[in-house]
Amino acid sequence: MTNRTKQFFILLTASVCGGLAALLLAQLFAQDSPRATAEKARLPKPPEQRRVSPALPASLPLSGGADAETLQTQFSETISRSMPAVVLITAQKRIGVVSPYANLYNFGRRRIDYMEIPSGQGSGFFIRENGYILTNHHVVRNQDSFWITTHEGEEYPAKVVGIDPPTDLALLKIDAKRKFPVLDFANADDVRIGHWAIAIGAPFSLSRTVTIGIVSNTRRNGVGMNLHESYVQTDASINPGNSGGPLLNIQGKVIGVNDFILSPSGGNIGLSFAISSDIARQVATELINHGHVERPWLGAVLAPLNRNAKKKLGVEHGVLISQLFRNSPAATALRPGDVVLKANGRDIATPYDLQGCIFSLLPGAKLNLTVRRAGKTIPIELTLTKSPRNWFRSGMNYDDDSVYVRQM
Repeated sequence: MTNRTKQFFILLTASVCGGLAALLLAQLFAQDSPRATAEKARLPKPPEQRRVSPALPASLPLSGGADAETLQTQFSETISRSMPAVVLITAQKRIGVVSPYANLYNFGRRRIDYMEIPSGQGSGFFIRENGYILTNHHVVRNQDSFWITTHEGEEYPAKVVGIDPPTDLALLKIDAKRKFPVLDFANADDVRIGHWAIAIGAPFSLSRTVTIGIVSNTRRNGVGMNLHESYVQTDASINPGNSGGPLLNIQGKVIGVNDFILSPSGGNIGLSFAISSDIARQVATELINHGHVERPWLGAVLAPLNRNAKKKLGVEHGVLISQLFRNSPAATALRPGDVVLKANGRDIATPYDLQGCIFSLLPGAKLNLTVRRAGKTIPIELTLTKSPRNWFRSGMNYDDDSVYVRQM
């Protein structure tokens, strides 16, 4: 083979290899070009598998088939119907002021002029159409005169017709030739934990103020604020000026009379207490009929049983009779060291349980006790008598300085 022939074959081979390389490079660049991208975008996409969540209802139904709007309407109607019966109470003190003018009847001495100045405010509500208003005793305590401001803005002078320090309740009376709207008491046995609680009053002089919460507990006792205790505990906001105002259920009936709060700082933290409706109804009736409350008397000093005492005595609950008053009903049948297990069929776990059972009766009523004595369980029947005069101690007995007790 000549040299010229060899050169021809070498050039031909190089040309073929170069052409193949050029075609390969062109293919690669064509895949990344905008035109290829656009053509690829025009291709139909496979159907996408999407996850569909179930649709939620427009409003979640509440118990009883009522939705939120129905519940809101019921609250509004109850408050509108109840609020006209709630009043603002302004208490006044009579003070003497030395007059710059001389005393005409005693020349040389200054004359003293007396005037009444506002000294406190609280709330109350009508319980009778003829003008009887129920409120707290601490609202009227040590005050000289009172003015009532109704829902319509009318003002009336009022007088105190009865007080009951052991329950911190008082009754005022307006003399007016008209009928007033009233609130009815609810049955205390129907109040349940978790029920709605509506407080109406005049906190910080802001009349016609409404707060809403729930019933946190019922028949709460042992707080140490009053001698006769049975409270509805609620987280509805209660503030100064709410004292004596009603605590209502969602039907607009009174389940309690707002009384005080417990707080480490003095502000409301959701521990509010209202005097139970059964006590409020009983005391109000007694004050209307007699001007005072006649309470029965057992005449015994009660003490709680600790865990070791219960184990030693072989009882699960009970109250110890630690002392007896001379010539009292208890002295006729009970002995120091007796343990009261039941009273009128109700289990007794604390001194407040027995005390509440006694206070729910009238002087002269029978009290049937089940007593543990010397290892034996025996029945005892007593006849309660009228309590001695002024033996009730008024005021709180709260020893924990870390907890602030504030009457509203």
